[in-house]
Amino acid sequence: MCDDLDDYTWLFRGVPTESPEVADVLATGEIQPPRPDRIGERWRRQHAYNNITLTGYTSWTTDRSIAIEFARWHATDPVLSGNIVVFRVRIDGLRKDSVYPGRDDEMEFLIQGTIEEVSISEDAADDEEDEDD
Repeated sequence: MCDDLDDYTWLFRGVPTESPEVADVLATGEIQPPRPDRIGERWRRQHAYNNITLTGYTSWTTDRSIAIEFARWHATDPVLSGNIVVFRVRIDGLRKDSVYPGRDDEMEFLIQGTIEEVSISEDAADDEEDEDD
């Protein structure tokens, strides 16, 4: 696992409420990448720097406000409601060999494969209170 995560409890991911990931998290508590067959260094670079996100990775950030910003940006499509959901996952619950650094300017980390025990982050205060759990 990335040493850069030692000082954090959660990783966050924001999506429009219409994202299929919302239904998946509510039903199973899991998020699956769109193309699990696309893994490795090349696909991580494509995902992080070329915005080719149909890979075996999903993007997460240590900064909840960045997750909100990206979700809002994606939710501006006129066919969407404009509402967003922010997911969170405990860093200590992730497989150490599945987390990779992404873009520094987004405090991004790429998680390979299915992520389990994902929950919805209702607000930042709850996330801080839950750090001690």
